[in-house]
Amino acid sequence: MPQHPQHRGLPVQANFTGRFSPRKAQEDMMSFVEENGPSIIEAPTGSGKTAVEEAVLKAAESRGINPCFLVAPNKTIVQHLCNEIPDAKTALGRHDYPCLYPAYSQRTPLPMADEIPCLSLDCRSRVNQETGQTQEEGAPPCPYYLAKFQAKQGGTVVSTMAFYLFNNLFKKKEDVPEGALVIDEVHRIAEVFRNSLSYEITDYHLTRSIELLLKIGAEETQALKKFLKAMKKIAKNKSERDGVLLDAPEIKKLIEILQEIDARELRKKVKQAVREGVVDPVEDMTTLKRLEVLTFDIPRYIHSFEYSLPGEERESEGVSKRGGPLNYTCAYYTQELGERKRVQHKLVIKCYYVAPLIRKILPPLTVSFSATIGDPEIFGYETGIRFPKLSLESTFPVDHARVYLPKDTPNLAMNERNKRDLTQVLRKIAKACRRFADKGIRSLVATISNLERQKFLMLAAEERVNVISYGNGVTAKEAAQQFKDGHGEVLVGTAANYSEGIDLPRQTAPVIFFLRPGYPNPRDPGTVFEEKRFGGQRWALWNWRVMQQALQVRGRNIRLHTDMGVTFFISQQFKRVLFGALPTWLKPAYRNQLTFEQAIADAEKLIGV
Repeated sequence: MPQHPQHRGLPVQANFTGRFSPRKAQEDMMSFVEENGPSIIEAPTGSGKTAVEEAVLKAAESRGINPCFLVAPNKTIVQHLCNEIPDAKTALGRHDYPCLYPAYSQRTPLPMADEIPCLSLDCRSRVNQETGQTQEEGAPPCPYYLAKFQAKQGGTVVSTMAFYLFNNLFKKKEDVPEGALVIDEVHRIAEVFRNSLSYEITDYHLTRSIELLLKIGAEETQALKKFLKAMKKIAKNKSERDGVLLDAPEIKKLIEILQEIDARELRKKVKQAVREGVVDPVEDMTTLKRLEVLTFDIPRYIHSFEYSLPGEERESEGVSKRGGPLNYTCAYYTQELGERKRVQHKLVIKCYYVAPLIRKILPPLTVSFSATIGDPEIFGYETGIRFPKLSLESTFPVDHARVYLPKDTPNLAMNERNKRDLTQVLRKIAKACRRFADKGIRSLVATISNLERQKFLMLAAEERVNVISYGNGVTAKEAAQQFKDGHGEVLVGTAANYSEGIDLPRQTAPVIFFLRPGYPNPRDPGTVFEEKRFGGQRWALWNWRVMQQALQVRGRNIRLHTDMGVTFFISQQFKRVLFGALPTWLKPAYRNQLTFEQAIADAEKLIGV
């Protein structure tokens, strides 16, 4: 990736506005950015990255660089950053803003902007992105479009990665990204982009769209019917339990059908039907929204389908002909619909090779931060981000931490464990949680699957452990907040929910149990795709991903220098990779020669009970 010398010498330290004088780690980070410009910073938890991120953006502003964005993986982290940088603007996704369209104003609660067919409506509240004025003078401005407009007016904007992606990726090819970009938790960016650029097409929503098109007499109905018929035929030939990858002839067939639809003309017809009252925007809101998404996504579907073909099979102009597929498409079929189930056949198009897309939207000044970067080669392959890298050692006192891999716990890999291993080890953890709780010590238990979480909840109840978790209307975020407010003795959830975005400092949960590494399901289409693409080399990538997650889980309870924290890595699967993945400063805390009971006793001694 090319370097940009004009961004060296950026006055980062002069723009540091932290509440205290910069610590040594912060000075090192700021000096590195001043010297190199675009950078990757790997700095441990508690090293003061947020204040440095703010200083980088303020330094960019002082040089007249605009726009200046600080992006994070999700809304929770965005809100945390905004609390730390109170003068920053916030820009979130459409699902975070209510819709003010008059026809929906009587609904309680108001629908969110992503639920309504916004682009098919003549809305008086739409904000002109050039002038900032509403379509109808005096109308209340649409919160989403107002946030988009304000984000373009200068100053620091804190947004989700997905917001930044969709406001930059689909610009004209000749548009070069401008401004400054600071990425928080950058190790998540490839995952966020893959999820954001993945599409799901279902028989239910296609059927409803066809019904609406028949209502307005659109000739495109026939092509959509043909596509639905082809999709059902493909999906029926696939596995019921797990999605199965489509082969090249199947993908080509779908492309041929979609190319019969002029998506732009279809959008015009739909909008005209709404304007003339043929389609009711309230009664048909959900179907109209799905149809709108479909018409805008058809070109993307075609593009994504093409990238699901091997290089030599691609036909579009400008599409690279080298190598294997860059996306993958899979089909799902359910033989019998259960109660309240509407979808029987569906296609899922997964964007996989996102590195070029990430590179495309990086402005010349991009500075990335994370506590867990790991191998820069694998990180660069995943993200496309290849800048000078600074790795800082933690100043956290290592004698305040322990990393246990008990020698007598089972290997929980699916093909290694016996039938009783999982239940037995989860009961051991529940008993240990009870033992810690009796001494006033609270714990976090992180599983990989939801089934493991549910099994632990059952066993913990038998051991009379007061557990906080999500479900029955309680979100993972709400459960975590209840626990932080002092409720319960143990917080339990999957690593997908609790490996990041939750901080448990000041002895909120000095003990963490992490059940097993999150290696991919061998039957998952994504796993099959990576096996075909990488062969034996896939293990380096999988190991990197699972250890990023493991290190993030480990860091949940050690946020301050005064914290004491221990983490139990349970499955013997960790044996191959855990020690090597630990940062140098943490390796002295590693213990792998103790039994589970000995490790519990050692943890009690460390925590001081």
